[in-house]
Amino acid sequence: MADKNSEIEIYIPQSLKGIVDMIAQHKSDTPCHFLALPNSKVQLVFLLEGSQVERFYIDKNKSQFLPNDSSQFVIALSSQTRPLEARYKSANAITVSMNPVAAMAILEIPASEIKDLHFEPTTLGNLNQLQDTLNSLPTFQHRAQYLEKFLLARLNASRYSEQTLGKITTVKTLHSGSIPSFIETELNFDRLHYSSSHMRKLCNEWLGVTYNEYLLHKKFRKAMYALNYENHSLTEIAHNLDFYDSAHFTRTFKRFAGMTPKAYQNSQKGLIPEFIILE
Repeated sequence: MADKNSEIEIYIPQSLKGIVDMIAQHKSDTPCHFLALPNSKVQLVFLLEGSQVERFYIDKNKSQFLPNDSSQFVIALSSQTRPLEARYKSANAITVSMNPVAAMAILEIPASEIKDLHFEPTTLGNLNQLQDTLNSLPTFQHRAQYLEKFLLARLNASRYSEQTLGKITTVKTLHSGSIPSFIETELNFDRLHYSSSHMRKLCNEWLGVTYNEYLLHKKFRKAMYALNYENHSLTEIAHNLDFYDSAHFTRTFKRFAGMTPKAYQNSQKGLIPEFIILE
C-alpha cells in the first residue's frame, strides 16, 4: 500500500471480527522506499512470488532480519512507537492487520515481547506449506479465505481463546474508507474493572504498552487521518482530539512519527496516509 501505483485488494474476515481488521494483497512493480508510521497492530506479511525486498526493519538495533537473506517468507511485526522502514524493488505481499491481542491469541506471545520488532513467526507452524498454498491459490479471494480459516483454527486451538473473546467485546472503528473496504479499529478496555496492578499486567501481555500509552497512540492515529482528510488547522485538530494544546499535540505526534505534524502534512504519502514515500 506504499506507492500509489500499487494494486490493492482488501478482504474483511467476519469470523475474526475484533481480532483481524483486514487481509490485504499489495502488488507493485514500482521500486519504493518508505516509512510506515506506527499503527499499534500485530501484522503478518506473506511475501509471495515476485517480491524483492531489500530493506525491512523497525528497530535495526533489535533485528536486522531481511527476507531476501532467508529461505523464509513470513514476517511478523508490531510497530507500537517506531515507524517501519522498508524498501522493495517489487512487491507481491499479503498483509494481515490485527489488533495487538493477536500476539497472545494467534502467536501465543505476550505483546510486550514483540513491541517495535519484526521476526520470523515460527509459532505458526509449517511456514513452507503456507507459502506453497498461498502461491498456488488462483485468486486473492481464495488466499484471503484460506488465511481466515487458518487463523480461526489457530484461535480456536489457542489456550488464550476464551480470554481473547472477553477483550474484544467493545471494539470501535477508528477510521474507515481511505480506500474501498479499508478499516482500522481500536480496542476499548474501559469496562475491564481490574486493580491497577492487574490492569498493568493485562495491558503488558495483550497490548504491549500501558493502557494510557495505547489510548495516546490512538489519538495520534486519529490526528494522522485528520491531517489528511479534514480541512482543519493544527489548533483545531489538537482541540478536537483533546490534546492540552497545540504544543502537546506536536510533541505527541513527533514522538510516534519522528516528525512534526506540519512536516508530515508536507510529505509525500502512499495510498493510505500511514505510508510516507522517501524516494
